[in-house]
Amino acid sequence: MVTEKSSSWQPCGARHVAVYGTLRAGGVNDIARLRPGIAPVGTTVLVGTLHDLGWYPGLCLAGTQPVLAEVYALDPELEQRLDRIEGLWPEDVGEYAKRLLTRPVALAGGGTRAMQVLVYEALPPAVRGAPVIAASDWLAWFAQTGRGAPGGGFQLRSHA
Repeated sequence: MVTEKSSSWQPCGARHVAVYGTLRAGGVNDIARLRPGIAPVGTTVLVGTLHDLGWYPGLCLAGTQPVLAEVYALDPELEQRLDRIEGLWPEDVGEYAKRLLTRPVALAGGGTRAMQVLVYEALPPAVRGAPVIAASDWLAWFAQTGRGAPGGGFQLRSHA
């Protein structure tokens, strides 16, 4: 478990991040907006319970639901930008925690390789009372809801 508790930021050391929600290609926070030209190194399946937090999902790693995630290369600059989006830095708002998992990744060029990935896990207080999403692909599920992108910019529920 890795969490950021102060304005003093340190990278977690992971070389890859697995994103399952708005940071996926085509999402409102598409990771390519943070790093133009970035492409996924592959995909993986995370396992847990996926929750509907309004304009974005929250994944708790307790559960048995398969959840599609894209895997991207990660460096400290990108990690810090992701930590800001996930409400971990410069102040931890208590909605997500950083977890390091080793997952099999289906590589974009073919084959599979076990990789350590950073995952932003929703904390229990953040998902309390939030509906469970019975879908493995959050982007496809969200598109079917017809909600569209949030007006006025993306915000975590804890900032609303």
